[in-house]
Formats: sequence, C-alpha cells, structure tokens
Amino acid sequence: MTECMVKAMTESSKLCAAVTKAARAISETFLQSGLYAVLLAIVNFFAGAYAESGLRKVLVGKGDIERFAPDSAFYRVLGGVICGFIGFFAGICKALRTGVKDSAVVRLFCAVFRGSYRERYVYFIAFVSVFIFIIPHNYWSNTFGLLFAMLLFALYIVAVSGAKSISRPGTNFNAVWFSMLMFGFSLLVSCFISYDRADSVRVLMFFFTSFMLCMVLYASLRSSRDFDIMGGFMYAALIITSLLAFAQRVMGVEADASLTDLTLNKDMPGRVFSTLGNPNNYAEFLVLFMPFAFAFALSHEKGTFKRRALICGMILPLGAILLTYSRSGWIALAIAAAIFIMLYDKRLIPVFAILGLCALPFIPASIWNRILTIGNLQDSSSSYRVDIWTGCIRMLKEYWFTGVGLGTGGFAEIYPRYAVGESGVAPHSHMHFMEMLVELGVLGFLSYISMTFCLIRRSFVTSSRNTDAGIRNYAIASAASMTGIVLIGCFEYCWFYPRVMFAFFVCAGLAMAAHRVGKSSGK
Repeated sequence: MTECMVKAMTESSKLCAAVTKAARAISETFLQSGLYAVLLAIVNFFAGAYAESGLRKVLVGKGDIERFAPDSAFYRVLGGVICGFIGFFAGICKALRTGVKDSAVVRLFCAVFRGSYRERYVYFIAFVSVFIFIIPHNYWSNTFGLLFAMLLFALYIVAVSGAKSISRPGTNFNAVWFSMLMFGFSLLVSCFISYDRADSVRVLMFFFTSFMLCMVLYASLRSSRDFDIMGGFMYAALIITSLLAFAQRVMGVEADASLTDLTLNKDMPGRVFSTLGNPNNYAEFLVLFMPFAFAFALSHEKGTFKRRALICGMILPLGAILLTYSRSGWIALAIAAAIFIMLYDKRLIPVFAILGLCALPFIPASIWNRILTIGNLQDSSSSYRVDIWTGCIRMLKEYWFTGVGLGTGGFAEIYPRYAVGESGVAPHSHMHFMEMLVELGVLGFLSYISMTFCLIRRSFVTSSRNTDAGIRNYAIASAASMTGIVLIGCFEYCWFYPRVMFAFFVCAGLAMAAHRVGKSSGK
C-alpha cells in the first residue's frame, strides 16, 4: 500500500512538473510574440492617456481636505474632540493595565496562539473578523455580529492595556474620517425622522457593529505581517465557503423563481449561496474578499510552491461566483480583476485578455444564457428592477431631502403608495445609491458617496506611492474590492443583509489601515 502511494505521488509530481514546464514554455513564447507586443502597445497607449488624465489627478492627487483642513478652525475643534476621547480611552486602559496583565483572558490568548503577545492579538482579531462569514445561514443570528464586534473592541482594550507594543489609533483627521463622521451623523438623524423607528434602531446597531469592526482593524493592523495574517484568514474563509458552495451544487439547489426568470433560463440549475443565504449576497461577499485573498497569495516569494498553490486555489472562489449566477457579481469581479491587474502590473493585461478569450468556448450554456439576459427587459428580474426604480424616483420627489428613515421598514411602509407595475411589494430599491437617498435623504446620500469615493481614492493613492510591496498589494486589493462593490451597488442593495455590511466595513478598515501603514513605510 505504501509503495503504491509513493509511486502515485511520484507520478503526480512528474505530471505537475511537466505541466509547469509546458506552461512556462507557452508563456515565454507568447511574451516574445508579435501579438503580445501589439497588445502591450495598446495597453501602454491607454495607460499613458490615463496618466495624463483628470481622472488620475482626482484619484491620486492631493485632495482639498488634506491640503486645507489642518489649518482650519473646524479641523482644530474636531481634532480636539477626537483627542479628548482617545485621552479618556487611554486613561481607562491605564487604569485597567494592572488587572489585565495577569488576567485569565490574556493567559488564554497566550495558550491558544503562538508568537508574541501582539501576534496573538492580531491572530484573534483576524479569526473573529472572518469567522462571522463562515457560520451557515441557518445558524446565523445578526446579534452575533454585535457580540463579535464588542468582543473585538474589548480585546483591543485588553491589548492596549496589557502590552505597551500595541500602538494607539492615530488622530490624523482626513477626508475619510470626515465623510464617515458625516455618514454616521446622518444615520442618527434619520432614526428620529423615520417612519419605522424600531427598524431604524435595529439597523443602526448593525452600522454600529460595522463601525466597531472597521475601527478595531484600522487601529490594530500595523505592518505587512499583520496584513498577511488578516489576508490568510480571509483566504481560508473563501476556500471554506467555496467548498460548501460546490457541495451545494453537487447535492442540488432548487431553482427559485423569485431569484431567476425560469422561462428565459430553462436549463439553469439552482443558484448556490454557501453560508450567506442568498446567491447575490454570496457574490457580494466574494467580490469584497477575493482581491485581498489574491493579495495574500502574492505576498509569498515568487517561484515558491506555496505561492503557486495559493494562486491556483483562487480557482475555487472563482468557480463559486460563477455558480451564484449573479450577473452583477460577474461584472463587478471582472472590473475588480482588471483594476487589480492594471495597478499591479499593466504588462499582464494582454496575458489575462488572451486567457479570457481562450476560456470563452468552455463556458457552459447556462452561464451564456444568463449573460445574454443582461439588460433584457423581457427578463422578469430586470423588468422588476426597472419598475422599482421608477417607483423610487416618484417617491423621491417628496422625500429627497429627509428620506423615509434608516432601514427598510420605512421603505416598505411608504413605497406601496408610489409603486409601478408589478412592484407593489418590494423589500428595498435594488440599487444601493438609490436606497441611501431614499432612506437617509440628500445628506446621507452625499456622505455615503463621499465616504466610498475617499476609500477608493485612498487605495489608489497608496498603491501608487507606497514603497512596501506587501502593503501596496493590499492597497491594490482595497481599490479593486471597493470598486467592485460599488458596481454591484448599481443593481443591488448590498447592505440589506447585515453580514455583507460587516464585510464592507472590514474591507474599509483594511483600506484605511493600508493607507496609514503605507504612508509611514514610504517616508
């Protein structure tokens, strides 16, 4: 038995070596071909146009808030408030330090995790942040998110109190902080004017949870090593949920007429959803996490087996998002991948373009049919969205300034008065931007747009200026992730399911931390 296993492993190793050698030969031949030269010339032309464009100046140039805010009275006042809060927070930590050093919690962390105290702390932060998304939908409660966030915040207090090596969060005020502060203020205001205050308070707690996750990650990640720990756990979460998605496909998922037009997609199987209960929610999660998982794979040394294995492992979440049959997810992932490749190394664009064209003949008919329904108003889900958007526009004529209140409860109460066609009952607007405007009014909408844009812009800035290769890769991942979820938001309300909201702010915390760490490492 042992000899057979050894023989099989030897043959497998020889096969892998042969495949690797063949792939390397094909790659070298293509890179030296005239076709690659032509494609690269086209890429360089558009890259040069982008370098001289106003878009690059907006994304990478120094913004007005960063240029003028430090000298303004508003900055000094707000900075004083933030510093006062952090001073109070630090005082609590100092008072707790003596009792925390030898506490049972600290001893438990030391027993479970290896390495320094700080590494144990970061490992636990990463584990809890990602474990949220592994719990199956049937066993999930939104209360878990709040409990986990409170646990992480308490852990941060323990870490700051018990270890001098844990840095306190910075107080540098910038456009991201300002827009996030304004967004939080609009959430509070909308609760008071809501047509369903109970639901508004419920959703406000989800946002509170999300902000806590974001802030803890921002304050905790201090080095490339920290990002690799977080990226490793995100990679593991993708693999676990992808395997479950494939298991669902093998065992069979019943096709749901409420999710798919079964008339135009007769041969399409049931859409997988893994742990997130809905295929669109799962696709949103994949688009948010996949760039960071890929950045983690690239963090390993070139040419090593581990790096190649991790990159090959990304086939699993790629296959999983195909099995969701989420059209918006496919488009968003394609754009996110293009941004990642462009920022990482634009010379790879022709390679991936050719690979994409070569893969077209192997796409199953069910996926082709799904792609062809994009923009087809004969598709019931597409026409349903158009009817909802039309009703929302009528609704906004009256509620554009104040909105109807945070959460979908107020939307469900008011929308039927303005419904169009067969959309008399709708859980939400099926467009993230419109939902923000309907719920929060113009203030909330503008603050959300500002927050999202600033996060994307910060990621572009870090990817273009940072000298640390590891942090740069995670900044590129942030830009791709945030851009991808914005594109999905054109067709879906991404925060209807709280776990997707948590995932967004986890990625936001990583983007903010990457900018801070990248800025310091680049000096």
